[in-house]
Amino acid sequence: MSLFRRLNTISTNTALTLAFGLISFTLMSILLVFYFVLSPMANRAADDMGGLIHIISKSWVALPAEKKADYQVHLRKQHHLLITDQPVPLQTLTEHYPFIPRLEKSLQHHFHQTLSIKQSVTDGEPCFWVALPIADNVIYIGFLHERFGSHPPKAMFGILAGGLLLILITTLFLARRITRPIKTLSNAVNLIGLGKLSTRIPEHGPQELAMLAHNFNCMAQEISQFMSNRSILFGGISHDLRTPLTRMQIALELLENENNTVLITGMRNDLNEMEKLIQNALEFVKGMDKHRAFNIKINKVLNELAKNYARQNQVIHWQSNGGQCKIEVNALRRVLCNLLDNAFRYSADKPVNLTCSQEKNALIIHIIDQGPGIPEDKLSAVFQPFYRLDNSRNKKTGGSGLGLAIVQQLCEIHDWKIELLMGKKQGLDVKLNIPLN
Repeated sequence: MSLFRRLNTISTNTALTLAFGLISFTLMSILLVFYFVLSPMANRAADDMGGLIHIISKSWVALPAEKKADYQVHLRKQHHLLITDQPVPLQTLTEHYPFIPRLEKSLQHHFHQTLSIKQSVTDGEPCFWVALPIADNVIYIGFLHERFGSHPPKAMFGILAGGLLLILITTLFLARRITRPIKTLSNAVNLIGLGKLSTRIPEHGPQELAMLAHNFNCMAQEISQFMSNRSILFGGISHDLRTPLTRMQIALELLENENNTVLITGMRNDLNEMEKLIQNALEFVKGMDKHRAFNIKINKVLNELAKNYARQNQVIHWQSNGGQCKIEVNALRRVLCNLLDNAFRYSADKPVNLTCSQEKNALIIHIIDQGPGIPEDKLSAVFQPFYRLDNSRNKKTGGSGLGLAIVQQLCEIHDWKIELLMGKKQGLDVKLNIPLN
């Protein structure tokens, strides 16, 4: 079982699969070459040789005795054939030669009788003979083993051996090349599991493996960012909760001697502040599911928002040419409220301009405040959880630091796009691009 587990690797399985496929292809190729090329060529050669022996035997009988010696020399030199009418000691073949049965079949076709090929040793070399009874004589025609010329079995064995060697080299090379990036990825995953979140792998090689490496690096970056955000999250919550808790402890000490309604009201406000902070933090940590979109009238939604803020003495100057569109209204309200809260906070409750336009397959919303704006090098940083331009974390200069982070999270969930732009005169211009189905 332990041996099976050691062999049950991607490298071994890949190598075995490639080897099986290539060996099967090689064997099939050899069989096809033998069946459609070598075998027909061998049959044709046997038939030609049978016809040549038939002609030679007829010529030998018709030749005068004084010319037979020259004819023997001619046959030996030109056709590598031996011929004689003298008895030759023959013996049965001791080995199997694929060409011999084909030649015997050809001789049977030409001479209309069954003829067997036997062997002897001539000049120290094996020689094959066929005895041809013609009239009252028996003519012996022979040929040396070297006349076979080609050696199909040796060729097939060479092809098979060479093919297996190439298959072995190719299999090992491909298996190593395929599994090396996977092994690198596996090692990187183990390092990530050990807490080394800075681990990255090279993004090169075939397109699929490069894409896999890219996705891993993105995942590692997100994990690293998540862990960093988690630390910031708990640090921020503990910091922000400590201030109202301290005030409540002081207030409780003062309330031991007298009943002070002002202090009690302050404590209630601190508790509300804590509840709101915790709610915002939980919304960011948990995220928000993508709900079903409905057809809504965007002007109606914007009008309701403007009325709600008017009750708090906050003015929204809005205009819209949008009509009915299909959108997830709860997420839209959440995003707009967070952006408007941020705009009013940094513009000292001055009026905020909101415009909405429907362009082709998208809804474009601009929220422009009258605040000091954001430096260009900080435009992307403000989306980070608990990030504030004011490092003192003073409540008077900002909220919990989660508003824009929640906005970005919602935009990513719903495939919306948000941009922070500098206003033409002053303030911040927030552009929200919502694709419409």
